[in-house]
Amino acid sequence: MSATWQAESSGPNWNTVISYEMLRWDDLILMDHQRSMPSRLAAGMVTLIDWIVTGTLFRFVLSSWKYAGFFLFPYLWVTVFLLAGTGVGFASAWLLGLHGAVAWGLGIVAAGAVFGGLLHRYGWKKPINHVFDDWIFSRQFVYGQRPLMDRRVDEFAAAIVARAQKADVEEIVIVGHCLGAALVMESVSRALKLDPDLPRRGPAICVLTVGATIPKFALHPAGTRVRAATQAVANEPLIRWAEYHARDDAISFYRFDPVTLKRVSRERGDGRPNIRRVQMHNMMSPDAFKRHRFNFMRLHYQMVMGNDQRALYDYCMIICGPLPFDEITAPAGGLDRFGADGALLPFAPVTAETAPLPRVSVNAA
Repeated sequence: MSATWQAESSGPNWNTVISYEMLRWDDLILMDHQRSMPSRLAAGMVTLIDWIVTGTLFRFVLSSWKYAGFFLFPYLWVTVFLLAGTGVGFASAWLLGLHGAVAWGLGIVAAGAVFGGLLHRYGWKKPINHVFDDWIFSRQFVYGQRPLMDRRVDEFAAAIVARAQKADVEEIVIVGHCLGAALVMESVSRALKLDPDLPRRGPAICVLTVGATIPKFALHPAGTRVRAATQAVANEPLIRWAEYHARDDAISFYRFDPVTLKRVSRERGDGRPNIRRVQMHNMMSPDAFKRHRFNFMRLHYQMVMGNDQRALYDYCMIICGPLPFDEITAPAGGLDRFGADGALLPFAPVTAETAPLPRVSVNAA
């Protein structure tokens, strides 16, 4: 259910000890990857019809047209493959001078072969299959049809409560990336039900959602459970919650509030959550940004990768740095907290001691 390791980071006048625990559900993802291609395509089409009939796809368009494009991405590829197969199939019949039933038969066989070949070659490379599995999972989860995932979320909640009750750290930072952000909402809300005094037991409970797709569930009419969980986290004043939005991350809801489900014109700082807007080109080197500019998956994962240069958002400094969560996620980030050599500056709120500052980071990405 989890993988845990210890890490330590330091600068000239600070040192931090981190216990990093990944709340794993990759085994469930791998189970989905084992489904056959016909099954994947059929379930994917059911999801498309559901998202259209319920109006969820149109809500995506209104909230984030880029994310709507991400939803349609695998369907567009399949359509291209189908058109390519049809074109090759009937062009072959025409070139061979065939007519009638023979031409149709050859065309259909050739079309099917080309379509299947293209899907087999590019299904995982694009990655069409992975995105289909993501959407199939989303439909099943929002309708409560994933009992194994529900049990896993209960285990996540119990793990969070156990870490908090142990109370041997200063902060517990719970990280949710992409779909994992919605699972974090569910996990934290269930943890609060297990222990209503969870945020008052000692270590500060902090939630970091990045590249988040909470609205993918919350905008669906059947997403009542996710909406309630998100509201429960927002309603607990002692839980620190920061969410980062990046314009170049197409696989997220940029400038869209995960609680109110409304567009936001600027950053929000009331903590429910604090919404921060950041730029990918500030985190990445110019060469790296240019190289990956149109690689939407690579840009999406930048939010949980190390920066090439100092920026307002720095995943590693939030998780492993010496500053408290509220300060490292403030509007200025850590830009004015560190010197050129990485030392904490005298005006930093953290004292320049070398004693380790314990922290637990829990990642449900």
